[in-house]
Amino acid sequence: MQLTLRLTFLFLFSCSIISHAQFAPVAGQAGSTAIHKDSSILLAWATQCTVERGFVDISQPNLGTASAGSVGGAIGAAGDGFIVSLGDAGKATLTFEYPIKNGLGPDFAVFENAFSATFLELAFVEVSSDGQNFVRFPAISNTDTNLQVDAFGSVDATLLYNFAGKYRANYGTPFDLEELVADSAILNVNAVTHVRLVDAVGCIQDSYATRDSRGLKVNDPWSTPFPSSGFDLDAVGVIHQNTNVAIQKIPTPIFTIYPNPVQQGTKVFIDTKYPNENVTFQIYNLQGQLIMEQQAAQQQISTQSLQKGVYLLKIQAAQQFFTQQLIIY
Repeated sequence: MQLTLRLTFLFLFSCSIISHAQFAPVAGQAGSTAIHKDSSILLAWATQCTVERGFVDISQPNLGTASAGSVGGAIGAAGDGFIVSLGDAGKATLTFEYPIKNGLGPDFAVFENAFSATFLELAFVEVSSDGQNFVRFPAISNTDTNLQVDAFGSVDATLLYNFAGKYRANYGTPFDLEELVADSAILNVNAVTHVRLVDAVGCIQDSYATRDSRGLKVNDPWSTPFPSSGFDLDAVGVIHQNTNVAIQKIPTPIFTIYPNPVQQGTKVFIDTKYPNENVTFQIYNLQGQLIMEQQAAQQQISTQSLQKGVYLLKIQAAQQFFTQQLIIY
């Protein structure tokens, strides 16, 4: 009986260790993996970025999307005072002059602009060798999910692994491509051309929660219904780069769509570099079915006949094409 009790205790103790694993501590403490923005191991920075903004509060889409900063804030070195806020579940995809390669130790670092070592807004990190197929780093969040971390609450960095935003401003979170070697069927770890950040919605409600690599909920400051909502991307620094291959640069978008998300029944406007051109619009649902098609010199779309939901908007003008998600609420 006594032996059984001891074995039971050891089993429960082992489970407790796994569920509360301690990872690297905050910047400045022994064992931290944080990389300072001025570290000599950083060889290059992202040169281009595209962003899909998320809501300031995913549970209240009528509040609109995050708006702090701009795409340019994610380009170049960290600590320059410029960022881009992603909002709930927003995304940023970055490219570089040369691909990132798998070297000894971490291969790149992601910088957020947290004002303290405990106010941590998190993001998943994905990489691609072709801009189409992305592989996500296995991320772990052991933060207790019984109580929501509020808008200005604290998160313990030692409970986080492979989440961008683990460290405060001016300190990057490192990522090692060696962890993704097993995904070689769709990823060349010696020629990573794209790094994508996906805001982790830190809500513990089932309807809005995002989950780590084990299927457990992520809990970080939420909700943050401000222009700077969600993960605030400062920069991505390269540690190992493949200078034998240059990356083809992404053309500068020629269209700007606003508002997006848009309230049902109101108009969506499109700014273009070709104001005198007729613009062709096509709207598809997520099943790939064409819902609407029109040509409009005035460069605006009525949503009167569209139901609330998520669509894909395809635009053509002057032999240029552009596709973007359109949200109607």
